Amino acid sequence: MPHDHIELAQTPNGELGPRCKMCGIRMTFGEAMVVDKNYFCWECYVKVTGSDTATVEIKRETRFWKE
Repeated sequence: MPHDHIELAQTPNGELGPRCKMCGIRMTFGEAMVVDKNYFCWECYVKVTGSDTATVEIKRETRFWKE
């Protein structure tokens, strides 16, 4: 099979999913990031690719609903 190299495990919520290739954490397929047919958790994905989120978090003193 083409995916024999992927180690599967049962996640804490009972779903079947891959283990991170680097750290071995159990994930769901929805959480996993794929690089060259290997599954990584977010932290390991950032280490492997050097990529990070493009979302810019805005820090505000007051919230718009508290004005």
